[in-house]
Amino acid sequence: MNELVLKAKNGDTDAYTQLILEIKNDLYKICKTRLTDDDEIEDIIQDTMIQTFRNIKKLKDPNKFKFWVIKILINQCNHYYRKKNKRKIVNIEDDFNNFENELFTNNIENIESDMAFYQLLNNLKYEERIIIILYYSEKFTFKEISQILKINENTVKTRLYRAKEKIKKQWEGEIKNG
Repeated sequence: MNELVLKAKNGDTDAYTQLILEIKNDLYKICKTRLTDDDEIEDIIQDTMIQTFRNIKKLKDPNKFKFWVIKILINQCNHYYRKKNKRKIVNIEDDFNNFENELFTNNIENIESDMAFYQLLNNLKYEERIIIILYYSEKFTFKEISQILKINENTVKTRLYRAKEKIKKQWEGEIKNG
């Protein structure tokens, strides 16, 4: 990836395109934690791609490319969200048919498992959902998440703990009721 970043910094559009294609599904998942409309999500991702392409020469550490793009994406999502000035809750059941096929494998068990996971996430606050995705799906450290979200590292840990507890209670409730 570093070689592609260096090429992209030197103006190689093919290298930049390849970099974005490698992380596009991750960008979608992260954006989906904040916004519900797929057209809006695609617009935000496109705006992020344009902004990062224009500013890639400012990226100092090629190892931080994905981190840098995700930070810009989250800022774009938050800006758009504030601009709309209304709270939206992601409803995975209604939007499931709109999800990109790349989010799931063709295995039915995996699809059902992913649906159940996103339904559990649906009941969390945005602040908890984004931390769950960044930590477990994107494998960022607490320190990196705190930098991306511009919050204290202990706040990240606390929100992750609370989110896990909520998911655990929901899961246990579904097993008892199921």
